[in-house]
Amino acid sequence: MKHYICTGGCQGESKVPGSCEALACPENGKPLTECDCNDGKHKPESKAPLPPEERETE
Repeated sequence: MKHYICTGGCQGESKVPGSCEALACPENGKPLTECDCNDGKHKPESKAPLPPEERETE
């Protein structure tokens, strides 16, 4: 299901496009990123980039 997430670390998520509204987030006011993952984990198969600390290493 398509949804929109903040990639700034606040873990914000919305069903509609918009911008991050978390005051303490470094991405506050910036557009949310479209994501279509089904598991809610927003892993690389989604369109949202993951922060380095959440990336899986080989």
